[in-house]
Amino acid sequence: MASNDDTEQSGRPDDRLAELVAITGELVEQTRAHHVRAAAREKVIDNLHEEVQRLRVGEQALLLRPLVVDLQTLRNDLLRQARTVPEQLSARQAADLLESFALSVEQTLERCGCTPVRPEPGTPFSARDHRAVKVVAAASAEEDSTIAEVVADGYHDANLGRVTSPARVHVRKWPGAAAEDPPERAGNGATQQEKGEEGV
Repeated sequence: MASNDDTEQSGRPDDRLAELVAITGELVEQTRAHHVRAAAREKVIDNLHEEVQRLRVGEQALLLRPLVVDLQTLRNDLLRQARTVPEQLSARQAADLLESFALSVEQTLERCGCTPVRPEPGTPFSARDHRAVKVVAAASAEEDSTIAEVVADGYHDANLGRVTSPARVHVRKWPGAAAEDPPERAGNGATQQEKGEEGV
């Protein structure tokens, strides 16, 4: 009986070893299969990324196509005018020629949803829509903070619904406006002075 028990006990480690080998083999196969699936997923993701990039490039080209065509037309017009400019070109003719090219660019901008904004002299200055590049003296208090001259147009984006490039203007300033303090400000100054005297 003792010899049979010894035989059974001596066989148990071999069975356990075989079981461990089988489990290890299954884990190895599962790991290999997992790596194969992961590699396949990465390949699909790479293919999708490349497809998205191609679509983006195509969309950009499609969106920019009208602008490119307008620029090509403008370039051809400039070259044609350069070859046909008369020797005796008056200032008025040169100004009309440049304004015609500016109109062509304006039409291109409008097709992109951007329209020029040119404020009228005398209208109130707005820090949101205008950029003051120079301050000039006002003839009266009524002209204070009004536009004296427009140096460059601004531009309004129809898609955003706001001015994206402020108009550059000269602003009138009444000299007396800065010297006269509002009553509230004067009162606050007196209060601060009284507080200073009390502290002394």
